[in-house]
Amino acid sequence: MALTGLDIFKLLPKTNCGECGVPTCLAFAMALAAGKTSLEACPHVSEEAKETLGAAAAPPIR
Repeated sequence: MALTGLDIFKLLPKTNCGECGVPTCLAFAMALAAGKTSLEACPHVSEEAKETLGAAAAPPIR
């Protein structure tokens, strides 16, 4: 199941630093959910969040 922007936002550091190219972490989460950016754009995301988001983004095994 795909994560929503709010699900992704909960895993982000919420620093609103803008280093990813968007002004807020919420805007980044929404862009990530829409496939308009990649998680690697955020320099502050934790390894735990990367693992969680990576697993959620993986296609289902059939």
